[in-house]
Amino acid sequence: MDSMNDRRKGKTLRWLVMAVCAVVFIGSAVVFSTILLNVRREKNTFTELAKIANEGAAAETVAVVSGDSDGEEKEPFALPRYATLHEMNPDMAGWLKIDGTKMDYPVMHTPEDMQYYIHRDFYGKESASGTPFIGDNCDADSMSVLIYGHNMKNGTMFGELDEYEDEAYWQAHPIIQFDSLKEEREYEVFAAFRTRLLYEGEAGFRYYQYAGELEKEDFDEFVDQSLRASSIDTGIVPEYGDQILILSTCSYHTENGRFVVAARRVTE
Repeated sequence: MDSMNDRRKGKTLRWLVMAVCAVVFIGSAVVFSTILLNVRREKNTFTELAKIANEGAAAETVAVVSGDSDGEEKEPFALPRYATLHEMNPDMAGWLKIDGTKMDYPVMHTPEDMQYYIHRDFYGKESASGTPFIGDNCDADSMSVLIYGHNMKNGTMFGELDEYEDEAYWQAHPIIQFDSLKEEREYEVFAAFRTRLLYEGEAGFRYYQYAGELEKEDFDEFVDQSLRASSIDTGIVPEYGDQILILSTCSYHTENGRFVVAARRVTE
């Protein structure tokens, strides 16, 4: 009798284990499917935005005005490719692209809440990838423009940025395009380095404090520190008066790690 009871208990236990495994499997499948659907949705969103920008580029130059419809003439935006996108969301401040990579995204700017788009898409909806955004104390026209983006494992957003640690990658992608709403701009990469956020009172290079308008001493210090930290030797040394573009993303080489690419604007 005891043997029969033991067999029944064993059979019940096996069924219980199988049921638990099935629930875990189904739950994992649901979570994985949800992640895939969100990734696809986010990808489709940015693909559609890029399509709108490309269609605008092919259109005739149009004037985009802002403000009250009182008949008062406003300053027009010069680039028709971004007119529709800016009307869709006035938080858009420009467009960031690196040829030959997945980076082809709008850049947002919300001075009142710098990280508003850290987990929001272009439309303000919840998004794990977020949307690249301009940091504190600067805007698209500042001497030093700092842009943040997530380091996504699938290579989207700034997921390819740390590839610049390899000199061959830099040679293949030396130019970053960052258009403001009003003009096309190109920047040549001069430094790329791993670093981290520093604790209060800790000595070190706080690259994120060099955004906005810089005095010559601060500008030279940023360039010098960036070149010293850089894993690649580009031979490019910006001079005071050059506009600087700083791209920043997370890096997992250490706690609070960051990977930074710095570039200077190319002028004709």
